[in-house]
Formats: sequence, structure tokens, C-alpha cells
Amino acid sequence: MSNKLSTEKSSYLQQHSENPIDWFPWSKEALNKAKKDKKIIILSIGYSSCHWCHVMEKETFQNHSISKYMNENFISIKVDREERPDIDNLYMEALQYMGIQGGWPLNIFLLPNLKPFYGGTYFSPNQWYGIINNIIDAYSRNKKEFEKSSEKFSKDLKKSHSEKYSSKNEFSIKTLVNEIKIKFDYDEGGIDRAQKFPMPSIWNSLLFYSYHNNDQDLFNHISHTINKIIEGGIFDQLKGGFYRYSTDKKWIVPHFEKMLYDNGQLLELISNIYSITKNEKYKAIIKDTINWIEDEMTDESGGFYSSIDADSEGEEGKYYLWEYDELKKILNEKEFNLAKKIFKISKKGDWNDKIIIKRKFFESEKNNQINKLKKKLLKIREGRIKPLIDKKIILSWNSIMLKGILSSYQSTGDEKYLSLAIKNANFISNKFLKNKNLIRVYGSRINAFLEDFAHTISAFIKLFETTQNIEYLENARKLMEDSIRLFYCKKNKMFYFSGTNNEKLLAKKIEIFDNVIPSSNSVMFYNLLILGKIYNDKLYINLYNEMTKKLKNYLNNFEFMSNWIYINEINQKMINEIEIRDISYKHKITKEINSWYFPNKILMYNNRPNSDKIKYENSKLNIYLCRNNVCNEAIHSIKNLKNTITFKPFSY
Repeated sequence: MSNKLSTEKSSYLQQHSENPIDWFPWSKEALNKAKKDKKIIILSIGYSSCHWCHVMEKETFQNHSISKYMNENFISIKVDREERPDIDNLYMEALQYMGIQGGWPLNIFLLPNLKPFYGGTYFSPNQWYGIINNIIDAYSRNKKEFEKSSEKFSKDLKKSHSEKYSSKNEFSIKTLVNEIKIKFDYDEGGIDRAQKFPMPSIWNSLLFYSYHNNDQDLFNHISHTINKIIEGGIFDQLKGGFYRYSTDKKWIVPHFEKMLYDNGQLLELISNIYSITKNEKYKAIIKDTINWIEDEMTDESGGFYSSIDADSEGEEGKYYLWEYDELKKILNEKEFNLAKKIFKISKKGDWNDKIIIKRKFFESEKNNQINKLKKKLLKIREGRIKPLIDKKIILSWNSIMLKGILSSYQSTGDEKYLSLAIKNANFISNKFLKNKNLIRVYGSRINAFLEDFAHTISAFIKLFETTQNIEYLENARKLMEDSIRLFYCKKNKMFYFSGTNNEKLLAKKIEIFDNVIPSSNSVMFYNLLILGKIYNDKLYINLYNEMTKKLKNYLNNFEFMSNWIYINEINQKMINEIEIRDISYKHKITKEINSWYFPNKILMYNNRPNSDKIKYENSKLNIYLCRNNVCNEAIHSIKNLKNTITFKPFSY
């Protein structure tokens, strides 16, 4: 018998709709019932491609003894964190205040007033049954202790970031870079940890720093890290696309879910390093990843789906794993020997005796043979039962992927990528921007959060940079005006994650720190900088400067401030405003300039607002390099422009 999740659109909620638990979606009905019945709320948060969410759903939430006890004693609420990141962020922070490491599934116990008192992540059936029994027993005997505990956590949640995280020490960027270098894994790449997330925001920031500070050793480590990632099991070597993270130090054994936001950011990072090095292996990774996005992750209207599950047939990674004898049987001797060499196959396997396809790049590769081998293995793999695709179309994640595809086009010049990007931009314009209220998920009624506004603004800035279509810039500015109206906090000089038209929760949060996705405020920091300079808008410039002043309070760890540092460094290295007064070769010139590694630029053709004050020469091609509204003499060739603004600081 179905529960109240059966009418929800979320794939994650649908996965729990046949549980014997009387699950509610997050709703007034559920919250009012908890108050009326004076029952504790079990708030369980996850997402559709989460492996441990599946395990707990199967082992614990399908258990009839457990479900009977939950139904009698609790109000049980399920939340898809991808639909409601505001709820997830709030109660994940509460869990961390409890001294418990966060993750998903996130299971939090709340009083009827929504104040949290206990929580955790994955629980086995025995653990869960014990906990829910103990909670009901203790609550019946001593409600005041629960109220006291929940009140403390609620007060913690309402503290401002400056109260919680502000640093008394001022750190230079150089000091922070030197500190993160100490954490590097110089053997296997990345930061030295047992589990490794790609964290493209960190490497993008360090790439810019290394390039402009002539730090060869740092650049070498970034290249080494990217090479380890693209050669490891964390990249789908047959189809393309990156998995979420590696469970080991060597990037071999991933958690097999594929997330749209990871792949968008990694496309941008790899495009940047390709722009510098022109190494063809990076171009091949870009191609494979975008082909996968087109084949499996794109709606016919141009929207991008959110994720692919880690599990199939109830097992993590089953779709992607191979047996040694299986490969030996399906490949002829020549193919098998090539597979052992290229895909680093061994009889002992990589994980639970199974083989994960990895990759070894060689200088003189026989690409035809390798591609033929990949196609053969892929055809066999596609005959298996595939993991489910979550077809939820999330605005912020679409914008992140849009930026990644635009970066891929800029670095490679492949017109196919531009076509895909424009199709997605049209989808966003028609399905999201034309609504009275911007929504987060296509087809839902959930109003967009700051994350959605911030990434969409930056995506439309990049669209303008790429195409010089002024309409994209105007869309970005309109969204900026809406963002300031809905989210800006005058007291904190930052933007709230939830706006005035979002549901009011227990506390209103300001997202400062960068994580697997750059924080929404750091992206707004960039948007204010670029739009402020393009429009010479005093309000945007003032807001940017106010955020800059606040920034020093939090600069104590490069890892969690990487995008802030990147944007601050872009501005410190001077934004180069390139004014071109010739439209006859507009597409060709734009394409050439954008192919260079040159993040600290603004490129415009005869369409800069308030550009009439600049005195232009009469010539076939006039390029003006401007900084802070002061322009140099005209440059008359692309070659001379490149010599003026780009450099090759070190060897690749």
C-alpha cells in the first residue's frame, strides 16, 4: 500500500512510496500533525543516487517491526535534499553541532516545534530500532531534557557566521597556498586523504595562482592530480563522465553515482588546463564527457538531468564492474593484451575481486584500436541492467553544466559544444526565466534559492562572453536585481541562502564556505565584480567591496574559501576589459580570444554600456585593452593582443 509520497515527483521520494512507513513529504500537513499529536518528527533526508540511502531504505525502512513502531510513535518525513537544499543545509549543520560527522542519508529527530535534539546518518536495522525505542522511552520520562537540548542546538543554528567562524588572524593568500601545499599527496595527486573528492574549485583556484605567480611546482601538482583523476576508476573510461568521489587514495575505487554538478565543474577545470597545455588527452576527456551528457543526461528540450544512481540490481557499481575471466572470454588475444596494457587490468582485481576499468595514456597511442576496444566493451556493458537516471532538472546544476560546456567550447573551438550550450540556455530561458517566480526544479513549485540565482547569473555572463549576445547579459542583470531584492542581508553584507519568497525555517542561513559546489555567496562575489565593471554600476561595486571587507574574516583555510580566493585573485591581477570596435570578424575573434587561458578578462564588441566616453580610432580592427575604465592605445591585430596579455610562465 502506498504512502503519501506516491504523488510526489521526486525520484528519491518515489523510491520510498511503497515503504510500510507512513512517510509524509515536508508539508504543512505533516508539521501541523506533529504539533497536534505532540509527536517527535523523524526527518530523513537523502537523494536518489545515494548508495547508503538505498541500503537503509531496503534493510531498515522496509522492516515491518520498525515501520509499525515508527507509525505508532513518530511523524516520519522524507526530504529530497536536491529539491530542498535549505532544509538539508540547516539540519546537516545541526548534526555537526551534535559532534557527529555529516553525510547521507541524514536522519534527524525533531521536537514538534522543529528544533533538533539528536541525529545521525546510516543506521543498521538493529541500531535504528534501538534508537527509536530509547528516544520514545526517554522522552516519555523527561521531556524537559529534550527541550533543553533542542533549544541549545537551535540557538547554535541561529548564530551568525561571524560569531561562529570569524578568524582573528589575517592570512595572506601566499600563506594559505603554502598551507594547502603541506596537505598534498605528491604520489597520488590531490590532497592526502583516505577518500578523495575531485574538488575542482580548489584546483581551478590554484591553477590561476600558479599561472600568474610562476609557481612551476604547484602547476606540476595540479597537472599530476588531474592526470590521476582522468586515468583512474573515478572516470568512466568507456562511456565518459566522472563518478562522485574515490573511496581510496589512488582514485581507483569510486562511489559510482554520477552527479551533474561534478561533471560540469570538472569540464571547466579540464578545459582550462587544455587551454594552457593543448595536450590532446584532455581534449579526449572533454569529448567523452560531453558525448555522455548528450547521450544519457539531456532532455529532448535541452535540460540536463541531475544524476545517475550508484546501484543497479541492488548492488553498487554492478553495471560498471568486470570479471577477469569474463574479459578474457569476450576479447580475442590481441584485444585482451591491449586491454591489460591500456586499461590496467590484473587478475587480482580492484574491488571485491572485480575489475574497474582504468586508463593508461601513452605518447604514441593507436587510437583506432583503443576506440574499437572501448566500443566493444561498451556494447556488452549496455546489455546489462542500467542504473536509474534521476530526471529531475535543477536550475543551479544546469547552469553549472552550461558553464562547463561553454568552457569546453572556448578551449577546443568545437561548434557542437556551443550548439548544446545554446540549446540548454534556451531551455533555461523558456522554462525557468519566463516564470513569475524563478523555480529550482523544472515542473515543481519550489522557489529558487540563492544557489540557483547565483550560478544562473554566472552562466549567462559566460554565455555573453562566448557569444557577445547582449540578451544574455541583460538576463544576468535582471537576475542580479532580483537576487539583491530577495536575498541580500544589509546587516551581514552577504546574501541569505533562502529568500523572502522561500519557506521560513528554524533559522535563516548564509552560505559562506565552498564545498563540492562553490558557495552561493562566492559565486555572487564574482557576479557583482563582473557586472559592476561592465555596467559601471556603483551599487554592484559597493556590494562587491563590502563582501571583500568581510572576506578577510573567513580567510583561514584555502580548501573552504577556494572560489573566493580565485575571484579575489582575478581582481587583484586586474580585470582586462577588451573593447573591440569591429564586428566583421566577431565570431572568429571572439573564438580566438576565448581559447586562451585568460579568466581575468571582460570581452565586448561595440556593445559596452556607457562606452561612448572612449575615443576610438578609425581603423579596420581596433582592440582597446582597458583597466578600471582607462584604455590603452588601440591594438590592430589579435597576435599583438595575445603578446600583450598572455604569457607562458613555465613548461608543461
